[in-house]
Amino acid sequence: MRIITGRLRGRSLPFSQRRHGDVRVTSSRLKEAVFARLGPLDGVHWLDLCAGSGQIGLEAYSRGARVVAVEPDRRRGASLLSLLKEWRITDGMDLRTRRAEMVIKELTTQIQGGSVDRFDFVYIDPPYHARRSAMPLCQALLQDIATSDILARDGLVLVQHDRRQELPESVPPLARQDERLYGDSLLSVYGPVEEPVATAIGEVMPGASDLPPTGDEVPPEGPPIEPPVDPFGATS
Repeated sequence: MRIITGRLRGRSLPFSQRRHGDVRVTSSRLKEAVFARLGPLDGVHWLDLCAGSGQIGLEAYSRGARVVAVEPDRRRGASLLSLLKEWRITDGMDLRTRRAEMVIKELTTQIQGGSVDRFDFVYIDPPYHARRSAMPLCQALLQDIATSDILARDGLVLVQHDRRQELPESVPPLARQDERLYGDSLLSVYGPVEEPVATAIGEVMPGASDLPPTGDEVPPEGPPIEPPVDPFGATS
């Protein structure tokens, strides 16, 4: 795993079963597609709710974002903390080694107190098999974000989940704005109902770049989403 671009460009992230356990790693194709289409992230606040190896949060940090990364597993959290020290990352990357739902409550309190800014992007990528009660964990965390006060007015939630796992079209006040398939993974993008995804990204990320669709990227079922401009490329 390597950082694609930015101030950490080319650096390799160490990964081993001993350090990280049985954790699924986001494919380089999916990661490249997401970040290429978001463009530079200078000044953006990014919440990585399921950090794992740290590659998503570190990629966002490398591109200029201020990142809060959450990893409840003690072994993976210690490995990521060690990497941050090795790379001398002391500012702009806040690692919290507690359960995501606890961190969401903490951040809500801190935002209300004015010590933390609301987040422009939230990335949710728990283990695909993980559940909270009878609900897939990715859906439970999406609901936690929707009912919290931590998302910016035009913020977006990106949920990476198993392609066989269906998420609701809306989790008020958020609605699904886009959906992309990358191999066995589906990326669902949620934003405020009154904010089309293209407008939201355009305001935060002017001049975002595009990437040609990949061979395994297929259009979602159902009626097409028709925002003014689709930053995730054509579905055809």
